[in-house]
Amino acid sequence: MKTSRLSLNQFSSLLVLFLSSSATLVNVGRFSGADVWISLLISAVLGTLLFTMYYRIGKLHQFDSLSGILTDLFGKFFGSLILIAYSGYFLLMTASLLKSTADVIEVTLMVDANMILIMLLLMVPIVYGLILGVNAIGRSAELLFYVVIICFIPLLIAVFTSDIFSFDRFLPILEKGFSPLKQNIYTMTLFPYGESIVFLTIFPLLPKTGKGKILSYGCWAIVLATVILLAADVMCVGILGVGLMKNFIYPFFNAMKMVGINVLFERLDPLAIIIVLMTCFFKLSLYFYAGLSCIEKLIRRFSYRQLAIPFSVLIIFIAMRLTTGGVEDIYQAILNRPKNLLPIFQLVIPSIVWMLSEFKYHNHVKQLKTEAHK
Repeated sequence: MKTSRLSLNQFSSLLVLFLSSSATLVNVGRFSGADVWISLLISAVLGTLLFTMYYRIGKLHQFDSLSGILTDLFGKFFGSLILIAYSGYFLLMTASLLKSTADVIEVTLMVDANMILIMLLLMVPIVYGLILGVNAIGRSAELLFYVVIICFIPLLIAVFTSDIFSFDRFLPILEKGFSPLKQNIYTMTLFPYGESIVFLTIFPLLPKTGKGKILSYGCWAIVLATVILLAADVMCVGILGVGLMKNFIYPFFNAMKMVGINVLFERLDPLAIIIVLMTCFFKLSLYFYAGLSCIEKLIRRFSYRQLAIPFSVLIIFIAMRLTTGGVEDIYQAILNRPKNLLPIFQLVIPSIVWMLSEFKYHNHVKQLKTEAHK
């Protein structure tokens, strides 16, 4: 079976859609209040540094698979244990995001529908896409990226030309000082920027001739995703205010429902739902692929295509076991995960891997560059 390949444009489209899904689904900046733009800009810089660390890890290992990197540094036994942990992390994040996306659909589109049916409808195109290959997901992202942008532009026009939006809701700036923003900056750095650890499983799929441009394409994608994140949070604060933004389960959707009457468009919430579903689809696909690719390296008898169907059933089962508590779930997702689960897999382990890789291969990379110039 041929190996799936992605182009640089497909990679950057996937990264933008992956990161921006957090803005449309839970509005990660909701707890920063009127100073959300400050927190987001600083976290974007720190998130870019995190992505640079992930890129450096891949580069030092000649963009080997995550399994190959861990085995090379920690040996077969300990490397396999860490890989098992990462596969569990990726699959758990898949199940959590699947539950959150299904909740959005149940609240906005299919009221009182059977939750298992909604999850099945979400997983079927994801499984089908992975059976076709990651390149099929990449081609879809390259096309639907423009659809998301086209849907987002009317939202911006309608919001900023309406009377309901007010910049006064952002004043005064830093009313309580900079200290309260520190926790929010840390949280927003890990969620969503730290989630780009998933792309360590994507780097090996890029063509050899384009791997030198991964960092530049990735940084531009992060800039564009930050613009989308910032625009979504600014629109929510400017329309709902700080209090309502914190208390609404889906502030982006609720804000768009309040705009559009006698402005430019009659209703904007359908566009908001389209953006939510498209971005979450690609984030689910990448998390699911990352988990399956780790398991593929552990089992070796089956490819991720063959594992997609049985593990999709497992994902739905896990998602059904997750609690449904409305706003409480949002607090759990945004505040507690960065304190507990996310730092281990997005910061601690990658930092150790990066330092060990620098120690082991830094001189080797220099030697390869010297030989290339001769």
